Amino acid sequence: MNAINIEDVKEELKIPDKIRIFDTTLRDGEQAPGIALTVDEKIKIAQKLDELGVDTIEMGFPTVSEGERKAAKRMVELGFKSNICGLARVLQKDIDAVIDSDLSYAHLFIGTSPLHRDYKLKKSKEEILNQAIEAVEYAKDHGLTVEFSAEDATRTELNYLIEFYKGVEGAGADIINVPDTVGILVPST
Repeated sequence: MNAINIEDVKEELKIPDKIRIFDTTLRDGEQAPGIALTVDEKIKIAQKLDELGVDTIEMGFPTVSEGERKAAKRMVELGFKSNICGLARVLQKDIDAVIDSDLSYAHLFIGTSPLHRDYKLKKSKEEILNQAIEAVEYAKDHGLTVEFSAEDATRTELNYLIEFYKGVEGAGADIINVPDTVGILVPST
């Protein structure tokens, strides 16, 4: 029987030495029907995620409610090792809610696929890119670390997606995220 050297496999697959965990339990988890976490429940979950060594905890969507902002402030006060991040659309009021929550890390997003452009946002590619760039610049001007997601990235035309991410990176985005929002990608061999 031939032994497999894990280092050879890692080299072939180009697996990085460090994998960064960005946990969305506190935001995505609340999107399930019947789930509404209290501030104390969010804090308890965040404490466990911090103990697990999660790199970044997306605490929720600060613009949604005073409870979200209160939870964010409490997480910051507790001084977790994990980064605490707030979700925000590319709207100044959303970014201001992240800032007002004492967070230093924002996860900005806007839809980029034809469906989002034509039916949800009713905006052109250029308008969406410009709005994203302005939002990144605003967030960076206010001292935030910025992670950026093109919502529905996997149904966005590849050339536009590349142009879009180059634009937000040029505006100062620290991290880009390529979400498969509706789960159309499948592993292939």
